[in-house]
Amino acid sequence: MSTKNNSKPTDLKLYFLVMRAQVGDGSAFQELFERFNQSTLRFLQNLVKGEQAEDLNQELWLTIYKRIASLSDPKRFKTWLFQIARNKALDYFRSSKRDSEFQELMSKTSETNDSANEDIEIQNSEMVHEALHQLSAKLREALTLNFIEGMDYDEIALITGCSLGTVKSRIHNGKQKIKALLETKIEEL
Repeated sequence: MSTKNNSKPTDLKLYFLVMRAQVGDGSAFQELFERFNQSTLRFLQNLVKGEQAEDLNQELWLTIYKRIASLSDPKRFKTWLFQIARNKALDYFRSSKRDSEFQELMSKTSETNDSANEDIEIQNSEMVHEALHQLSAKLREALTLNFIEGMDYDEIALITGCSLGTVKSRIHNGKQKIKALLETKIEEL
């Protein structure tokens, strides 16, 4: 188990930004928005198709603005932010009656394969994004949080409400599927 007691200067800066935003400092909130807006938008775009992701991202930031004072531990801001973003996507699926997509995102898996991870560099290329969107919502969510947003397995487990083993399995399986899709695509070229 890894502990995160050795805070980086950026973590300390984030901590104080959140504290300032919690007491109503608009410039601190603006800085948080500028720092994380693109990340939350990317995350939502990988969960929700179309322009709805932009609307959900706006709703997310309104919610954050209204509720930031209620965050009890400013060190958990990033996890809290992505939990709320995920909940916005789930609410969208529920309210829109997109049962099949909602069930896919919410269904529990019993995946426990904990084999060694194979590193695949996920870049901002069309081919990788196309392959990413061919994955199930669960795998896409785990890969997005890990590779695009740079979160560790523990943070992903907190955000998704899954066990650590399930997160590891989803990332491993997602990487394997991305690899297979990309190999097929490259062979076609």
